[in-house]
Amino acid sequence: MKAFVVEQYGKDAALTEKDVTLDQTGNYDLKIKVEGTSLNPLDTKMFLGHVAAAPSTGILQGDVTGTVIETGKSVTSFSIGDHVIAFGGGLGNRSGALAEEMLVPEQMAVHRPEHLDVATAGCLPVISLTAMEVLKERAAVYPGMRLYVAGGTGGVGHLVGQLAKHYGCDVTASAANDEKATWLDEHGIRPHCYREESAEQLLKRLGHDGFDVIIDTVGGDHLQESFILAKERGKIISIATRTTQDLTPMHSKALTLEAVFVALPLLKGKEEEMLRQKKHLAEVVQLVADGVIDLVIEEHVSREIDALNAAYHLFDQRSHFGKVSITT
Repeated sequence: MKAFVVEQYGKDAALTEKDVTLDQTGNYDLKIKVEGTSLNPLDTKMFLGHVAAAPSTGILQGDVTGTVIETGKSVTSFSIGDHVIAFGGGLGNRSGALAEEMLVPEQMAVHRPEHLDVATAGCLPVISLTAMEVLKERAAVYPGMRLYVAGGTGGVGHLVGQLAKHYGCDVTASAANDEKATWLDEHGIRPHCYREESAEQLLKRLGHDGFDVIIDTVGGDHLQESFILAKERGKIISIATRTTQDLTPMHSKALTLEAVFVALPLLKGKEEEMLRQKKHLAEVVQLVADGVIDLVIEEHVSREIDALNAAYHLFDQRSHFGKVSITT
């Protein structure tokens, strides 16, 4: 089969189109004809050699939607011809979706609703699993919780804010410009135009002592702002912790800082956690299919070598409004 392969990860990495042979279908695997996928920060960081979890096969991208063309002998919940959505590979010893076919564990796949388009479906897995771990498992959200999302219109950010609002939270999120602020406001999320209003000014305007939970999807020096925005004994949950920071402000308020790495269950083969992620994905997929949650796709990248290489090298050089989709 045809695949786009990275032969050497690092700053000079490049995708090359090659003929490759997929591994034999395992007992609990689904072989999928790939129809759609999307680009995530995890993919680009592995591509550039920043995360030591890259697939040994050189075939990236864990997000996938497609049609089942073969099932392992122990598979019970899927059949040939089923349309599925999964986070199933692109790291460790599992090949990803930058190929004509992909193997995914049954434990990480859900059925794709008939009326959900391929581009949207292919963008959902990683951001859904990340958002749900943050909200359901780490933050333990409840109605009325005051929650702040740093990077409120990014891939994870625009989803986590909407989900938190759906679960009854009082949600504020950062916005870099008027377009993003308007989108947040239209979705019931209070925008914080951080370039015009400091964290201290925001808290003064809102008239409270800080947020119960800060969800940091940006990382870097934004973490210092999170320390200001969090209330005493509040919690900061970050999905971007490759940074060096002074933790003194965190200590002075007795804050909790947690890191989320959504790929850990798949990478380590933790079946119980994978099944929990499967439930999370199914819930978000249905909310999007029902129109309760909006999925923003800012760019559609063609499945061609030059376009893919450009997308990988440019991805981390700019902020994003939603997702980058790749379809066949």
